[in-house]
Amino acid sequence: MICNFKKYIFLISCFLSAFTCFGQQETMLYFMKDMPQSLQLNPAHKSVYKTSIILPSVYLNAESTTFSYNNIFTEDLDGTNIDLEKFFEKLQDQNIMESTAVVDLVGLTITSDKISFSLFVRERISSVMQIKEDVGELFAKGTAHPDNLNKEFNVAPEFNLSHYREYGFGFNYNIKDRWTFGLNAKYLSGLMNISMKNAKITLQTEDAANYPITIAMGDAPIRTAGFNKLLTSDKEFTTAELGSYLAGGAGNGFAFDLGLTFQLTDRILLEFAATNIGQIIWSNSRQDYQLGAENYNTVVLTGSNPQDVFNSENFDEPNPQYDSLVKLFDFQELPSDGGTYTTTLPMYTNVAASINLGHKFIIGCTAGFSYLDGYFNPRASFSMNKRFADFLGIGVNYTADKSGISRFGGAVSIGFPGIKVYAISDDLVKNITNWKDSQSLGVRVGVNLNFGYVKQNYLNKKQTRSSQIMEWER
Repeated sequence: MICNFKKYIFLISCFLSAFTCFGQQETMLYFMKDMPQSLQLNPAHKSVYKTSIILPSVYLNAESTTFSYNNIFTEDLDGTNIDLEKFFEKLQDQNIMESTAVVDLVGLTITSDKISFSLFVRERISSVMQIKEDVGELFAKGTAHPDNLNKEFNVAPEFNLSHYREYGFGFNYNIKDRWTFGLNAKYLSGLMNISMKNAKITLQTEDAANYPITIAMGDAPIRTAGFNKLLTSDKEFTTAELGSYLAGGAGNGFAFDLGLTFQLTDRILLEFAATNIGQIIWSNSRQDYQLGAENYNTVVLTGSNPQDVFNSENFDEPNPQYDSLVKLFDFQELPSDGGTYTTTLPMYTNVAASINLGHKFIIGCTAGFSYLDGYFNPRASFSMNKRFADFLGIGVNYTADKSGISRFGGAVSIGFPGIKVYAISDDLVKNITNWKDSQSLGVRVGVNLNFGYVKQNYLNKKQTRSSQIMEWER
């Protein structure tokens, strides 16, 4: 069976392939100890509230280490056009874009002086796509450039799109007032996955008349699990099986978070966290596809200009070369063998230090990294958070990472008896002042219900019991 996904699927794929999606961890939230969601970043954190109920909240994040709007689009008298020359010139060795959507469906946190417990359910969609710098060099210089003639380039991207649900239990325990150890254990119910890895799609250039380009489809399998529940027999999207899809079961996995804090002095806290360590095994509702035309796997193009195709207003005009090319990127359904495959989660590691200046004013910094499939992305952040009683909270944050992106974020929370509304962004300034040059966006909004205060928590008392004992011994 052939799945013909529109005429310009190849060109759209090339456009999307210029990004590598990679999970970017929140930093503004890290030192907001009055937010139970900070336990997601370090399970050893202790809330200032005895009980918190997390109502449905949303976190959205998108980041590109290489591109902004102005690096892709050019505006002129004819309107807005895609500028492939700028687009491909910006490609680096590893081009990173984060794209994540998380919904906290419900959560409960219970905290005392010594021990805390939490339960939570989260819906998460994340994606990964990667392409090498060679592809940027090929298209930026052109296939007829002397440096690119008589060469073969593999332009196949790698990507992974996952939709899964987290069911989690967490606890932390305070040891002798100084040390706090925390753990989150999560069962992962996979709803859907689409992935392509180690594929081979080659472009062969020639130093000949009209500089012909031979595009060959090698081994280019696409693995899916759960995705066929959203398709009809004609491969059109449908909601008929939406209930079955949302019930999950396409994959199963586990993950855990570890955290440790040390109260160095009455005001200084040191921290370590390693989070999102886990994997999902996809075994049900499996269907694999192979890219390629029904009766050929090679196309030769002569005198073609991709720029004209992107910006052409006459997409319906006959073009045999591109019609053949698009068919080369049809999705051929493969016999399902019921096999399984595994995807790993992006892991985050942090060390942190904060100082409580009193009057609910905390300054902190973090240093850490993200890791997934061989990509290592170090980063550092600096934050300041101030709470005015429980009525108003404000915070500012600065983050920088390996990609060279600098982000200035902010947070605000407004509290009423028993309820707190909040909005947090890790890249607020650039998106307000000049969004077309922004390369990242992270926003979290939601509502928490909070009851009671933990009086012996280090955020709410002037001294720890250990420091009081030392005072008595003097």
